[in-house]
Amino acid sequence: MTDATDDRIQPAPEGADPSATAPAGPPPVTAPEGYTTPEGFAWPDGVAVPGPFTQSERVGRGLALALLIIPAGVIVWTVLWNIGFIASIVTWGVAVGAVWLYRAGSKARVTRGAFWGIIAIVAVTVVLSLLAGIFIDLVDALKVPLGDALTDDRVWGLFGDNLFTNGDMWQSYLPSVLLALLFAVLGCFTTLRRASRESRA
Repeated sequence: MTDATDDRIQPAPEGADPSATAPAGPPPVTAPEGYTTPEGFAWPDGVAVPGPFTQSERVGRGLALALLIIPAGVIVWTVLWNIGFIASIVTWGVAVGAVWLYRAGSKARVTRGAFWGIIAIVAVTVVLSLLAGIFIDLVDALKVPLGDALTDDRVWGLFGDNLFTNGDMWQSYLPSVLLALLFAVLGCFTTLRRASRESRA
């Protein structure tokens, strides 16, 4: 009868620490900077952890989310324009909302590039809002339901013709446009000045 003990398995020398001969396991994997690890979550061993976002990726993500403020601002501006208000408060809200959405998307401060991107988003919102207000006035003058006007090529053709060829229309709208632009600058000046200072920090 042979000994049941395998000769290849040797007991640890007396007084030695058994754990000292155990092979070292892989080092713990932790989330890199730029990621938040939920409590109780552990990155699996052997799984490559993606690197943190670069600065340009953060800016791109933030500005992409900030674009959502454009349709929201146009809708609110158009509603207030339709009831006779110069919607300066909307422009202030657009500036605040664009900065907030940028920070939510980028998880970072406003950089210089992001600052000019936010300026562009606010400017596009103001221009589109003014055009939307003029379009609503045209629809009211034609006595056409808004839902039908949005899908009617003739209404859009008339709108385009008036924008590019009707000087009398622009002359009548000039005071409203200038006041709207003035209140737009005043409405977002404080927010954008703060963002500009942050971008230079």
